Amino acid sequence: MSRIKTIYYALNYIKNKSVASMAYGDWARLVRDDGAITELAELPQAIANPKLEASTLVSVASGIAVPDPGMDVLRYDRKDDPYFINLDHYKIIENLQEHEIYPEVLHVAGMADSAELRYEFQNNIYVIKEPPNNNHWLEDFPQHVLKAKMKFDL
Repeated sequence: MSRIKTIYYALNYIKNKSVASMAYGDWARLVRDDGAITELAELPQAIANPKLEASTLVSVASGIAVPDPGMDVLRYDRKDDPYFINLDHYKIIENLQEHEIYPEVLHVAGMADSAELRYEFQNNIYVIKEPPNNNHWLEDFPQHVLKAKMKFDL
């Protein structure tokens, strides 16, 4: 099993949440370089599935130049009347080797820290689906979504 997959399983175990990984370059192509909230042209492959894609109204993300990167996917769900808009939030870990959870991840994965491992983490990000909270069911789009711009629509 690859080290990235091992770390993926360790994060899944520690967070007890759905975790996906994607290449840092793919993430960088999605979000604006200045860290501003970006309206995504499409869902990242790491979380895309036909059911989610069919109900997605809009997705936005911020990262790279912000301390707490993340992604929101707003979906239409008619059975949640009168709150037809559902917001799913994903936490993004861009540089796992710099994250507070890194020592625990290494321990659970049974790995030792190394320059080579840190290099691998610079080339991958982890997408962690957060459980629904009070902002999950919405009547209208939040302001941060309304203000989002496409990456090349500045």
